[in-house]
Amino acid sequence: MKKYIKTSFVIFVFLFSISNNKFIYADQENVKNFGIQSEIPQGIRFNIELNDYENVQDIQVKFKIDGRRSFQYEYLKLPKENDNYIEHFFSTLQSSRYMPPGSKIEYYFEIFNKDGSSFKTQKKYDVLLDSRFNWDIVQGEVVDVYYHGPVSRRAKNVLEACDKSVEDISELLGVETNDRISLVMYNNYSEMFDVVVKKSETQAGSLITEGQAFATESIVIVDGGARSALGVATHEITHIIVARATKDSYTGVPLWLNEGLAEYGNIEPDSGYDRYLEWAVDTNRLFPFSSLNRFPGNPNLTLVAYGQSRSFIEYLVNEYPKQNMKNLMKGLSDRKSFEESFLSAYGKNLNEVESNWRSTLSSNENNKVIIKTENIENELNENGTCGGGKMGFETMLITILISTIFVRNINLNYNIRKKK
Repeated sequence: MKKYIKTSFVIFVFLFSISNNKFIYADQENVKNFGIQSEIPQGIRFNIELNDYENVQDIQVKFKIDGRRSFQYEYLKLPKENDNYIEHFFSTLQSSRYMPPGSKIEYYFEIFNKDGSSFKTQKKYDVLLDSRFNWDIVQGEVVDVYYHGPVSRRAKNVLEACDKSVEDISELLGVETNDRISLVMYNNYSEMFDVVVKKSETQAGSLITEGQAFATESIVIVDGGARSALGVATHEITHIIVARATKDSYTGVPLWLNEGLAEYGNIEPDSGYDRYLEWAVDTNRLFPFSSLNRFPGNPNLTLVAYGQSRSFIEYLVNEYPKQNMKNLMKGLSDRKSFEESFLSAYGKNLNEVESNWRSTLSSNENNKVIIKTENIENELNENGTCGGGKMGFETMLITILISTIFVRNINLNYNIRKKK
């Protein structure tokens, strides 16, 4: 009797399996084709074509951007007439739906039938590039550079610089393995403007963004036509390595640490930061690092924050064993607070180390910071950063600060590079 029951069960499972496979095969046969088309910066367009909609109740498209944790889904609107081809447009203009160009997408469709059954298509993968241009690619050890137009030499230079930066910064921060990073290189700021994430209208009007990093998606966008393109690219690439070193710590990497490391990784550092740092030291306007979890809203003071952050990172790297920086990153990746991680890595709290750094900036017998300001005015005018007048450096800055307070949407006479 037991043998009979066992045999019957095996036959039942076999017949059920055959029957189920027939349903699956029938559903597979019903899907003629499906795909995706990038319309970035506006959005993306999904499409699916079925042989027959008679038994179809609903169709759902599910998709996930590489690096993000969860799938999103959208229901497709079924055709009223006997049209077997359906498109569904997903807008990416809203901040909550934004997808940077270069995003790698994984997607599939699920079809729900009127009889209660459902079927999932196979998964497909694609890269979402800016649909306004025809893109080429050059690939290195870790970095893929997308570019368009007759700028292949520039793209290769950016690729070489970024691959080297990834290697150097990974060693500094203790990152042993790296997934690939996509860098999308535009030829000018006008091309890039529509895909840049802007925090506010004020920022859009007063700051020129030459590059942005999207650490979750491992993507960098860069204005490759800018004079500082190599520096911007390596700065932004460093942000991604910092995120990997700290495993996107929920305790948060202080902004001064993130930007300071990014400027340390910049292979073409901006001398303007040094001049603003000199002015801040000379006028006693340095910020305590404990206050630099956010940078000042005033663009000029933002440059001071960048300058002192880079200087402090250089001090930490040069004055302490290299392992200390790795230990700091490890502490943050282990979800320890910054204060605990810093104290454990350097044996002193942040205020103590900062005080030592300040004393190295140059001091006189009374331990008051002094600075050499000769030729600063000429350097600023030659660099094109602060042109126009013959006023002294301090007078110029004070005038700008006063104007910024009383005049909204001031049109600055120089371009300020905003890095993230």
